[in-house]
Formats: sequence, C-alpha cells, structure tokens
Amino acid sequence: MINTEMNKVPKSNESKDIMDRKIEHLKIPLEYDVQHSENYFKDIKLIHHPIPGDFEDIDLSINFFNKKISAPICISAITGGHPVSKEINEILAKAAEEENIIMSVGSQRAGIEDPALLDSFKITREVAPNIPIIGNIGIGQVSALNFELDDFGKCIEMIKADTMAIHLNALHELVQDKGDISYKLFSNNFKKLREKYKKTPIIAKEVGTGFNQDSALILDKLGFDGLDVGGAGGTSFSAIESKRNNFDNQKYTRDPAEVFREWGVPTPVSVIYVRKVTQKLLIATGGLRTGIDIAKSIALGADIGGFAYKFLQSAWKDRKTKSINNTVKEIRTLKNELRSCLWLMNIDKIDKLKGNRSKYVILGDLYRWLNQ
Repeated sequence: MINTEMNKVPKSNESKDIMDRKIEHLKIPLEYDVQHSENYFKDIKLIHHPIPGDFEDIDLSINFFNKKISAPICISAITGGHPVSKEINEILAKAAEEENIIMSVGSQRAGIEDPALLDSFKITREVAPNIPIIGNIGIGQVSALNFELDDFGKCIEMIKADTMAIHLNALHELVQDKGDISYKLFSNNFKKLREKYKKTPIIAKEVGTGFNQDSALILDKLGFDGLDVGGAGGTSFSAIESKRNNFDNQKYTRDPAEVFREWGVPTPVSVIYVRKVTQKLLIATGGLRTGIDIAKSIALGADIGGFAYKFLQSAWKDRKTKSINNTVKEIRTLKNELRSCLWLMNIDKIDKLKGNRSKYVILGDLYRWLNQ
C-alpha cells in the first residue's frame, strides 16, 4: 500500500482536496487495473527488411522546438501537488536528464493555489537543468470566469518550462466529484493567453480520450503549436474515478465513471486524424507499451511517443530503493527497441520513418475504425 501521510499542511480545504486527489491518482493505477481493455497498436504491423545496414548507424535524435533530444521519447504528465509527487517527479526528471529525453509535469493548478506545494513541481528543473520540460494546466482553469493570464506565466516560471500543455480532460471532469464542466469561455480566454505568451510553445493535450479530426482542426486554428493526442488505449481516468469515493455518482443506478471507462478515440486513430489536418508537432500517448509502439506511432505520422503508466511503475520502484535505476533502464529499453525497429526496417533516421505509408499495414479492428 502507498503511504499517503502528508508532511506539509495544506493551505485550505480545497488544497487538501487536491492533494488527496493527486495521491489517489498515483495509488489507484498501481493497485487496480484501470487500463483500457483494447489497445489498437496490435493491429499495426511494421514491414520487415531482411538486409539492414549497420545497427550502430541508427540515429534516434530529434529536435523538440529549440532543443535536441536523444530519442523521440517523452515522460508524459503524471503528477505534482503532493509530497510523494515531489519524490516521483525528482526521480523522473533525473532519469530524463541523464538520458536527454522530454519530461512533463502533472497539472500545476495545485502549485498556483498553494505555495506549499510548489516544490513538488520546481524539483524537476532543479535536478534537470538542460532537458525540455513541459508544464501543464487544465482546460477547466483556462475556461474559468476568473482565469488570470498571469497564472499561466506562474506555471512557466515555476519549472522554467520550455513548453506548456493545456490538458483537455472533459470526461475526467464529468465523472469527477466537483469537476469543471463548462468550457464556453475557453476559446476567448485562450486567444488572450496566446497573445500574451507568444514566445512559449503551447500544446493541446488530451488525457485518454483522444482527438477527432474536427477538434484537431479547431485547436490548430486557435493557435496551438502542437497536439498530444492522449488517445484511448492506456490508463482510463474514468476508471480511476470509479475507484474513488465520488458520492455524487451514487445518486444514479449506475456509476458514470464505470459506464464510460472505455470511452474515447484510440490513439492510432487520433494520430491519423490529427496528421490529416496539421503538420505541427504531434505526440502520441495513450497505450504505448514498447519502443515498437513508438515506431508504429511515428510511421502513422507522430513525432514523439509518450509514456505515463510505465514510468509511474518504474519511478515507484525507484522510490523504494532511493535510486533512478529502474527508470533509466526503462528509457534505455525503449531506445533499444525503437533502434531495433528502425534497423529491422532498414531505416537509419527517424525522419525517414515518419508518415512512411510503405512501412506498415493496418489490420483488424483498427482497419474497421478507419474505414467506416
């Protein structure tokens, strides 16, 4: 069991609620099966080439906005806003720095509302001064009537963020106790935000339910610099909420969080939908499990593959041993799997795989998804 004891006093009851929610969002995926039952990456088959070149010539490096990283791998947003979150973020950031990949933090709302929780986010930049770090704030906060543009700047400053993500988690908010379920001010507020923070790249990030083509086009036209598809196939936040004590949902004969746990557009479908409408940065997250899945995502048109659950597992092991060994090993495993994929397809650079339709076939349920 996870020790949820707090060694800091929250500023208010609202801060305590956020802290409780943050630790439960770590605890539940580690103790229960809250993964989507379907993972459509199995329906993508990469084309083997029997006479590849030199394995050591494979170059996985790419540019992420203005920084070069060693491989198209992102530690996706996991946590922040609790003392345990600080430990997890420190492990992840140290490992990401050692391996020169992208690091993301969870929603920074907690750090804005309670200064006592700032260090759970700030630790990332303190231990990882060189890598790209993606900050994070929610559509609920940006859509609020009292949204302050300066709060976005506080998020950037908090971790010296290279890039910011606005996470779009409508289903999660719908089934969560006291969730934010009005986004009618989002477009107007975002336009003001975009105007003020012109120099900071901003990504629209889904969190397990993916993008359809229409939503991707809307976000592209709004001025986002990239999209993280966060499709169905990995952790279901609806399933997580079904394990929490949301007494509001008990007024129904069925728990909405359980009913909607499989809701969403699969990650491979989201990647294809998004790439049809924009050539901006595209991160594939949601159900990726190996370096082969990164290769499949890039072949479909993504630039980067992101992982959350896998790194939560590795960081939790490292927390027990006060090391970063498991997380570093996982990053190196993903790199080796991705490099092996490229070699076995006779490709020496990542950009030669991106969107390369000759390198894969689509079968099964995924084919049916795409050909309705």
